[in-house]
Amino acid sequence: MNYELISVAVGAVGGIIATYVKMENELTKVKSRLHSLEKQETRVQQSLDVLLDGVNEIKILLAKKGIE
Repeated sequence: MNYELISVAVGAVGGIIATYVKMENELTKVKSRLHSLEKQETRVQQSLDVLLDGVNEIKILLAKKGIE
C-alpha cells in the first residue's frame, strides 16, 4: 500500500512538472509572437508615415496648381 501511494505521488509530481514545462513553452511562443507583432506594427507605422508625407506633398502640389 505504501508503494501505491508513492507511485501515485510520483505520477502527480511528474504531471505537474510536465504541465509546468508545457506552459513555459507556450509562454515563450506567445512572447516571441508578441515581439514579432510589435516589430511589424513599427514597420506598418513607418510605411504609413511615408504614405502620409507623400499625400501631403501631392496636396501641396495640387494647391499650387490651383493657385496658378
